[in-house]
Amino acid sequence: MHRTKMKRERLQIKGFTLLEALLVLSVTSFILLLFSSALTKTVHVVRSELFVLRFENLYKNTQAVAALRGHSTELSVTQGQLLADGVAISVPNEILIENFNVNFNEKGENSSLIKIQMRIPIENKKITYQLQMGSGKYKKTIS
Repeated sequence: MHRTKMKRERLQIKGFTLLEALLVLSVTSFILLLFSSALTKTVHVVRSELFVLRFENLYKNTQAVAALRGHSTELSVTQGQLLADGVAISVPNEILIENFNVNFNEKGENSSLIKIQMRIPIENKKITYQLQMGSGKYKKTIS
């Protein structure tokens, strides 16, 4: 008698029905898609911000190398590559930047008043570096 009671209890335990399984699957898929799009945008924003920081660091390092070595060096962007003193950094797809060339003399000063503009479409942001002639410094504006 005890065995038949246990068998009856086991039979009452049921799994998900097909409808319940599909409902759980669709809710889970929706939540994953929602978070994945937010995560993708965050990754693009972080990649663009990291490139801006790397650009500023490379600008200052190139300027310092020119002053320390006592010979002119160059910082440029051509064909999607940021180039300076043997260092090449790929410009990420999240950044739109026009080609430019900055020459630092043996004192680490630049001899141009060019504007370097970067656009980050995903953030609807534009970063402009206005170079100051002679000092090698720049004025950064974000709009």
